[in-house]
Amino acid sequence: MNAPPVPRPSLRPLDDVLSDLLSRATALPGTEQVSTFDADGRVLAQDLVSALQVPPQDNSAMDGYAVRVADVVPGAVLPVSQRIAAGAQGMPLAAATVARIFTGAPIPAGADAVVMQEEAEPAGDGAVRFRAPPPVGQHIRRAGENAPHGTDFARPGDLITPALSAALAAFGAVHLRAYRPLS
Repeated sequence: MNAPPVPRPSLRPLDDVLSDLLSRATALPGTEQVSTFDADGRVLAQDLVSALQVPPQDNSAMDGYAVRVADVVPGAVLPVSQRIAAGAQGMPLAAATVARIFTGAPIPAGADAVVMQEEAEPAGDGAVRFRAPPPVGQHIRRAGENAPHGTDFARPGDLITPALSAALAAFGAVHLRAYRPLS
């Protein structure tokens, strides 16, 4: 004699099952302060809000020349008045000059665009010529463009991955509260 078949429960979508399980879960008590660099694999126990803006000031997205768009007219030869490396602060850009600028360097006051080095031609005596005028704002990363000051960028319950640790460090989070690991 064969036993009658046992009815099977119907299958539920995975997202529904996970949502149901998570709604019943409770956080384990106990948190501790840990170094951001030692937090990989831990679970965040606090809201983290950016204490600074990223980037901190307007900066160049390309190696090239910081210019005043109004000065870049066809055929114009403009002298290079300064060189601005990443981490260096340039002087205000004088009219009818350009600044040699590198990726990440702060945009000098008065400049309103960056022209990629590949779009410039040496014109002798430390001057350059451009193929075409750039649009205002070209190749400039604006202050706070990635995250303005006060951006909420991590919440309790977030798993701290290497990528999140890097972001936390970039936003100035040296230490954070994490749930104690299971023993």
